[in-house]
Amino acid sequence: MTAKEYLKQAWNIDQKINDKLDQAARLREMATKVTSTLSDAPRSGSHDNHKLDDIIARLVETEEEINKDIDRLINLKLDILKVVWSVEDDACRKVLELRYHDFKSWSDIALEMKVSIRWVHTLHSRGLKKVEKNLSSSVKMH
Repeated sequence: MTAKEYLKQAWNIDQKINDKLDQAARLREMATKVTSTLSDAPRSGSHDNHKLDDIIARLVETEEEINKDIDRLINLKLDILKVVWSVEDDACRKVLELRYHDFKSWSDIALEMKVSIRWVHTLHSRGLKKVEKNLSSSVKMH
């Protein structure tokens, strides 16, 4: 795994959580949707009850997955911060932290650091090389 792949794991999990949150919102909406039918004939509610039960079960399962993913994300972000903080160059470290911990865009990083996007990319490349070196030396130690 490259340094970039390692650092990008948190963003991937964050996106997965966001997708599951959207799915949970849709399920919650389906579970609370009330439709009224105008009819003189009484209807059996068993089909609708089973459908509602299935929706609620899927919602609970999705929310459990979200909680597990959030726990995983928190732990991974802490690990990533440790790796990023091992980079001695302040500017490179800042770019890596803003990108892989705070999930900022290149333009937002450039604005915050008051530098060009091109310079942000240069610092990013330098930082990734330092992370790669730090990761490979820590693997050799274990």
